[in-house]
Amino acid sequence: MARYDVFLCFRGKDTRHTLTGNLYAALQQARFRTFMDDDELKGADQIAYTIVLEASRISIVVLSEHFAFSSWCLDELANILDCMNTKNQAVFPIFYEVDPFYVRHLKGSFGEAMVAHEARFGKDSEKVEKWRSALAQVANLSGWCFGRGRCQYEYEYEFIERIVQHVTKLLPRYSIFLSFSGKDTRSFTGFLYNALSRSGYHTFISDGEHSSQSIVGVIEKSRLSIIVFSENYARSPSSLDELLRILECMDMKNHLVCPIFYKVLPSDIRHQRKSYCEAMIEHENVMGEDSEKVKKWRSALFQVANLKGWCMKTGYEYEFIEKIVEMASKI
Repeated sequence: MARYDVFLCFRGKDTRHTLTGNLYAALQQARFRTFMDDDELKGADQIAYTIVLEASRISIVVLSEHFAFSSWCLDELANILDCMNTKNQAVFPIFYEVDPFYVRHLKGSFGEAMVAHEARFGKDSEKVEKWRSALAQVANLSGWCFGRGRCQYEYEYEFIERIVQHVTKLLPRYSIFLSFSGKDTRSFTGFLYNALSRSGYHTFISDGEHSSQSIVGVIEKSRLSIIVFSENYARSPSSLDELLRILECMDMKNHLVCPIFYKVLPSDIRHQRKSYCEAMIEHENVMGEDSEKVKKWRSALFQVANLKGWCMKTGYEYEFIEKIVEMASKI
């Protein structure tokens, strides 16, 4: 089951095509994995639904006028608060066109909903009592109000933007190590670095010029290494040493590695042809044909060229970069 960043709880009839739908789109655009369903689709697989909730990092509960009339929404709310209490999951309520006071004290439509549930399940129903308690608890959490009260926002898009910014602060992205040869790809890699940074990833950029000790520490702390292979990449001994350390982390620490073949063919790297053949011959001339170091570099190039990656041949670089950032968001 996929892990989600944000779980949205809401009453579909009230907010599916307004606030919640727009919030979902904004969170997705910010590359947060967001789960959204509504009570027209629920009920088929309760176990899978519970797993999704428990695997989420944040739950946002959109409390609207008819929220409490849905027994499914109330059950979902109770489960969310259980996750908050037992798994330290962050929970934030949004009071959409309702006053927190009415939710807390079961006034207005929230009081009417509880009366309807009592008529169905009985006044002493433990289920209804649990729902009452959950509504009182969520109304006391720190959240946002839209449409009523002193926390009113004039424009919905501004309100949503504030929520997305808050989620971004709470859910920092993992770290990415970006390795490349500066002679060939400094412009491309610079744009890729900026795109990753704008999306919230802590990105360390290296062109093979940093000390080996500092590089090892950075790679070990990163979840993903992106290696930009270009025509002259293999001519740099420091870049090749960096490649060795990345692959060691991949083998020993489950470090993720994504090669980018920038205007070079993976087969030329795998079999060390063209500029990669020339580079290896140059290294052998300096270090000797039987150099263990060169043998390790050759083996590393063969290994990394067999990994799943991305090829940049033609087309617009910005579109290619967008695909890479999208890939990073799905890891």
